[in-house]
Amino acid sequence: MGTLDGKTALVSGSGRGIGRAIALKLASHGARVVINDLDPEPAEETLTAIKAAGGEAVACLGSVTDDDFAERFAATAVDTYGGVDIVINNAGYT
Repeated sequence: MGTLDGKTALVSGSGRGIGRAIALKLASHGARVVINDLDPEPAEETLTAIKAAGGEAVACLGSVTDDDFAERFAATAVDTYGGVDIVINNAGYT
């Protein structure tokens, strides 16, 4: 039983680097994770790693700077898992 069982986490910028490590750690503790990246390949790699370890995850591609992104990101969690418990704003942009 994980300490985050039943919790849902949004992790922006989780296809690579620190965001990926955060997503994997949350999933290893039982959280269901909504993965985000601009590019489909890194998002898919993180998604695959979580599922291969027995976790639950779904991807929401896009840029945190897009006007409709936050609503779409949160809706992915609500529609897939029924809500949001944890938000990690990791995506970097200039």
